[in-house]
Amino acid sequence: MNYCPECGATTTENMRYCGNCGARLAHVDSTVAYSPVFSDEEALSPIEGGFNGAALIELDQVEGTAGRRMHDIGEEVVTVGRSPQSSIFLDDVTVSREHAEILRGGRGYRIRDVGSLNGTYVNRVRVDAVDLRNGDEIQVGKYRFKFVFT
Repeated sequence: MNYCPECGATTTENMRYCGNCGARLAHVDSTVAYSPVFSDEEALSPIEGGFNGAALIELDQVEGTAGRRMHDIGEEVVTVGRSPQSSIFLDDVTVSREHAEILRGGRGYRIRDVGSLNGTYVNRVRVDAVDLRNGDEIQVGKYRFKFVFT
């Protein structure tokens, strides 16, 4: 019998994630990365003929931070990482110096992992690059963000 390292719930060997808290279980090795691809109809395109909306990234409260922080996604390229030069600076060893980029294009926003060690996750799925939708949960290291389109 196995136990979740985060919450202590009972797990089985074929479980990849804890059914109680959702934590990834270490006893399952996976080398597969999945990057969902959306058709043109599903892509974020709030305004016909071009994109001119604004978006925010809301940083959820995590261990070691005080409350919530909001980050305006106003530039064409917003960098996320442990480097102090990053647009969104995350000071933790679980975050690579250059971890991810959020790109603003003609149809909306896209997040792209730039070769990070621990990966970039959108809605708990590891991605290389994916179009963002309103309400998506982005995870970089131990930090969780919510993508909010305004």
